[in-house]
Amino acid sequence: MIPEGAGRQGLIAGFGQVEAQVMKAGMVAEATCASKPWTVIPMVVTGVQDFIAAGQVRSGEQLLDPQQVIRPGTILVYLEPLYAGGLDGVTPGSSCVANAYTSNHDLIASGQVGTFKGLVLHGVDAVGLVHALILRIQALVYPIQTLVFSGGH
Repeated sequence: MIPEGAGRQGLIAGFGQVEAQVMKAGMVAEATCASKPWTVIPMVVTGVQDFIAAGQVRSGEQLLDPQQVIRPGTILVYLEPLYAGGLDGVTPGSSCVANAYTSNHDLIASGQVGTFKGLVLHGVDAVGLVHALILRIQALVYPIQTLVFSGGH
């Protein structure tokens, strides 16, 4: 959940190493951006890049140096809006916060996991629900924080 640059067609989101083993293309995600206040944007993970070493990443029309934007050891995740026009109103380079979510419902329902593992997977999904709630709180509070800390300019 690192603030990242926004492009017109997608976001480049940086996630910590702990998420590397579960982050996969096709996962559902959500983002909220400073330039589109009070909005949660449904997204989908379209690609996952290995850990950042060096080089530049193109986001919209802006070249970004990942060493300045993303902490070392971070994996890059490419997000695109789930619905057409989802990023309308998001300024390229806007500061955004994103969450990606796993869903273990189908695995649990399949009966292929034991009771203990099923409970653990339910717990993981419950944490995702809490994170979704936190993202919505961030979407509500972020514009107010920006005004307060910038002196209202």
